[in-house]
This record gives sequence, structure tokens and C-alpha cells, in this order.
Amino acid sequence: MASCDDFKGLGLKGVIRLRNRQELGRGAYGKVYAVKYCGTICAAKEIHSILVEEVGDVEMSGTVESFMRECRQCSTLRHPNVIQFLGVYYPSEGVGGVLQGRMRLPVMVMEMMVDNLTSLVDKHEKIPVHIKFSIVHDVSLGLCYLHNHDPLIIHRDLSPNNVLLTAHHVAKISDLGVAKVIKADSGKIMTKAPGTVDFMPPETLTKRPEYGPPMDVFSFAGIVLHTFTQQWPTPSDNTVFDSKIRRKVALLEVERRRQYLDKMRGEAEVLKPLVEECLDDDPAMRPTITAVCEKIQVSKEDVYMKESPQDVITLHQQVEQQKFEINHLKYRIDQLNQQLEAPPLMPALTSGRYHIKWTQLANLPAQMCRAYVTVQDKKVYVAGGFSPVDDAKHQVYVYDINTDHWDELPPSGHFYGVPHIIGGKLAIIGGMLSATKKRTNKVSTFDEISQTWKSHYPDLLSVRCQPGVVTHLEHTIVAGGEKYVNCNVVVQDDVEVLNWMEKSRWQKVSINLPVPMRAFTPIITDDHLLIVDYTAANLKSDKTAYKILVDDIIRSGDQKQTSDIPTKWITMTEATHYKTALVPSSSPPMVVGGQDQSGTKTSNIKMYDDSSKSWKNISSLSSARSEVAIAAVNNNAIIVIGGTTKGGSVDNALSSHLTAVELGQAQLIH
Repeated sequence: MASCDDFKGLGLKGVIRLRNRQELGRGAYGKVYAVKYCGTICAAKEIHSILVEEVGDVEMSGTVESFMRECRQCSTLRHPNVIQFLGVYYPSEGVGGVLQGRMRLPVMVMEMMVDNLTSLVDKHEKIPVHIKFSIVHDVSLGLCYLHNHDPLIIHRDLSPNNVLLTAHHVAKISDLGVAKVIKADSGKIMTKAPGTVDFMPPETLTKRPEYGPPMDVFSFAGIVLHTFTQQWPTPSDNTVFDSKIRRKVALLEVERRRQYLDKMRGEAEVLKPLVEECLDDDPAMRPTITAVCEKIQVSKEDVYMKESPQDVITLHQQVEQQKFEINHLKYRIDQLNQQLEAPPLMPALTSGRYHIKWTQLANLPAQMCRAYVTVQDKKVYVAGGFSPVDDAKHQVYVYDINTDHWDELPPSGHFYGVPHIIGGKLAIIGGMLSATKKRTNKVSTFDEISQTWKSHYPDLLSVRCQPGVVTHLEHTIVAGGEKYVNCNVVVQDDVEVLNWMEKSRWQKVSINLPVPMRAFTPIITDDHLLIVDYTAANLKSDKTAYKILVDDIIRSGDQKQTSDIPTKWITMTEATHYKTALVPSSSPPMVVGGQDQSGTKTSNIKMYDDSSKSWKNISSLSSARSEVAIAAVNNNAIIVIGGTTKGGSVDNALSSHLTAVELGQAQLIH
């Protein structure tokens, strides 16, 4: 008998089937319909009734076990380009209920998608080429994740039917019902593989195929042909009559699909050689999906501009230049307003004439702490934090202050990268690439028009994961972070500066950080760059506070020798708590929350008193927590995002990550 015990930790309660919803589709083992779970419309897959009706108990148990295997396997997967499994429930009626008194059948619940690739191609006569590149790149990223999973996962039935799409055309691999897990110490000779015949490589059609990642790479080539030609790539006969020798000869797989390869023209032609490599009859000659992914990414990045006529490109460049100049003026004006007109953030709190009122805002879509935050045009962008939900590490969340609503941008391809506004554009700086899980120097910029991430600004000079990032006028400063050298994590102390008006290249400056550090958020206050709390080279938190004139860092880029510039960092009184957060642009500097050495959290908000050289308590959070993210909304209000309420073991810390978002506003006490 199947029961909830078979899905320990995966069972869902309160799932409601929507009666007015028709069947959404069919997978390897079951049909898919809509349900409601925790107020969200989701997709639910149940076992095909034909597989369990009028069969013996042994056969029925085998079918249910296969379905269970898919559920358990999906529960271990977390990637923005692989369909998200939510859990399992047992409905009280229908095929998922009691079937002929023998067995209750489980129903799998997944995230809802709006379309699949087959349907998209059928419905649209011409799909924009940048969307085509984005889709195949997404599929390659998802496949790269499966092939690099431990243990390795082979999909075995990769086809356009199993590539699902969001409303923004983000592609996700689905239907792992026939996927196989291959452990390092197990053999690879298995029974004849199932799958969609037109997308299957020749080695899988034998009685006992030896299959591995090259099998999926071959199928992926078919998806590329289908996407770019917008035709189902049905191969020709596998033999052809040779008039010279007057008998039939076997055709190579690439030749069987030649008519579709010849239609890879224009922007798609750059992928033609890659597709031919993937279609090689010899599995050993096919490229790895990691290599495929990297080649597609290079081709994808510039495709939007290449789509446009030259006069449109020229006009676009002129508009971009004007935007740079306008943004430059805005930065200058904002800076003057701060100096001449605007009061400091949360003014006069030390006098006791103000208090902070906390208002609950819409929850963050996922639990997160130690996130990075940047703000522009009443929108708060959050990324790069730590979360028990793997997808959250890859995702960029955006909060609209006006509507109190969270949304998600298409995945940037980074995780642990720092979101930051450079020259009016949202960028993700450094971190690790989702495809390779390697630390990177890449700077990806979000393009509002194409809804894709592109290379607009130059890449950093050095690989950096979790660096500190801050902007002063037209200069963006990136400092510290970590890289990987000879199998060891190395925390850095060097600093790079980019003049985003010029966009030419990052420049390494002569003044380094006072010590190697990562996972910190510097701010600019009173013409100084200020750092409070960071992770040191020993990978432990340090609450020492440092400051330096920001102009000294920028000017040090003009010096030829490091020795020409004396060390100008000022060591301030260390903060009273670890894992605290600086309030952006606050003057005097303010820190929020944190924990002591034992892990006990605090709700204190403290301000630096320069006269006594100490941090004085001025107010408090609504509850004790550490590692919050802070966004400054205006001159007397901040938004506090996420954080964690427990310390100790890793499990405790993960379980206490928050989704809470609160607005704190300084108000005058009459």
C-alpha cells in the first residue's frame, strides 16, 4: 500500500483541485491538471488510469514505485531551468484515491508553467531570434545542472514537449519520469531506452544501450533545430540508395537532418557547427553540455544588437550615450541635494525626539539572509543572499514600493553575485556562474527591452565572489571578495574602479582594503567609504569598522607605484555585534541588528557617536535578528529585508532564515 510515509517530508496538505480547469498536458506516467496550494495555482500530475486499471498488483506496484522514484528524484533538484517540485498529496477521489480498494495513488505537485516549446513554435509563425537563443540557452543550463548533479542524472527523453516556458519565456526542463541516475560505481549498460524517437541518438535504439550525458546532448541538438527552424526535425530514412554501387548505404545522423541544418541561417548560422558536433554518431565525439552551454552563451549575448539594422544600432548607441550623460547629471544633482538641502537619514535620533515605527510589507518570495540590495525608481532589487531554497540563490527578486508587490526577473546566470545600479542600469557583479558553479569576473546587465541579461559593461579584472560594491558619482568601486586558487578559497584585498561614463575598462587602484575581506556592504557617508562587519580571510566574521576618503581610492588609480600612496584607512571603534548591517547613506553611520559571539541575536539599532568614538543604541527592530539587508527609501525611512533569528548548527540557521520585509520610518514625537 502506498502511503504518506513513502513520501516522508514531501507530503502536502490543503491542496485543492480546480474543477473548472481542463487537463493541461500529459507526461511519461500521468496527466497534468491545475490545483491550488497555499493560495497559488500549481500543476499536479497523477498516474494515467490506463496504467493501473485492470492490471495485477505486482504491475500496479511497479508503476506506482516508478512514479514515486520520479517524485523523490525531483525533490532533490533545485535549479531555475529545471521544473520546481513542491511535494505530493493524496486526493480523496478520482484515480489518486482508493482504486478498486487496493491502493491509494499519489499526485505530484509542481510549479505552474504557461506553455511548452512545441506549443510555442506551433502558435507563432516567427519567434524573435533573441527569444530563441534565450530558450536554448536556458535548456542547456538546466541540462548542465543535471549532468553535473551528484549523482549524475540523464534525462533520456529530452524533447520540445518536455521544455516548459514561463510567461517571460524562461525555459525549464520537465518530465523526469524516465530519467536515470547513474552512480559513479554503477554500470551504464541498461535496458532499451524510452524517449521521443526523432530526438534519440542511434546508440539508444539498440537492445542494451550504453548511455550517458552524450545521449542528452544529441537530443538537445534536435531541440535547437526545432527552435530555430520552427519545424519538427523528423530525420530522413537511415539508408539511401547509392547508384554507383547499386545498393543501400547507411546515412550519418547529421545527414539525416541536413534539410533542417540548411535552414539554420542568419543569426542562427553561428550555432550550425555546434549542432553538427552534437549530432555525431559517435557519443565520444559529441561535446559536453558545459562546452555547449558556454558556446551558446557567447553567441546569445550580442544577438539583440545584431538583429537590428545598422541605422537602428547607431540610433540606439546615440540614445545610450545621452542616457549616460543624463544619468551623470542626475548623480551630480543628487549629490548636491544631499549636501545642501536634504537632512541626513533618520535625523536627530540621538536627541530622543524621534522613534521608528515598523510596518509589515509583502513577504520576500523566499527565505533569505545576508542578501545584497540596490534601489532605483521606487524598486528594490534583492539577490546574492543565503537561503535554504536553492532557487533563491540564482534568482533576482524585485520589490515595487508603490504596489507592495514582489516579482522575479529572468535568471541572471549568476548566484552569490552582487546586484548594483551602474549608470542607471541594473547589473549583477561577480559571484558564481549557474552553468559551471565557478567563480566569475563577469558583469551582467539587465536589458529591459529584450528582458535578457547582456554584457554591457566590461568584466572585472579579477574573479570575485561576494565582493563589496558601492558607487560614488560616476565611479563604481568593487573591493575584496573571494576566488579559487589551487583548490583553496582565497579572500582578496584589492580594489577595482570603473568610470561607467567611459566604460572602457576596470582599473586596479593602489590602495588595497585594510585586510582581505568578503561578504560585506560598504556605504558612502560624509565623503568617506565605510565598512562595518565582513568575513575575513579565516572565513570568520569580523566586526571591525574602517573608513577612508572615497576620493583617495579613486585618485589612487592614477598612481604608478603602490608605495607612492600611504595607507589612509582609519580604524574606527568596532561594532558591538557581528553580522550587523549598515544603513545606506546614513550620517552619522547606523547599524541594524546582529549577534554576539555566542550567536544570540539583537534588535538594537545603533548610531556612531564621533565624540565618544562609540556605537550608541538609539532604537530597535521589531524583533531580534542578524544578517538583514537594508534599502534606504528616503531621508527618514528604510526597508529591512530577511535575516535570520537563530544561530548554532547549520540546520538551525537555515530553518530560521526569514521572508519578513518591514518598513521602518522615523517619526517626530510631539
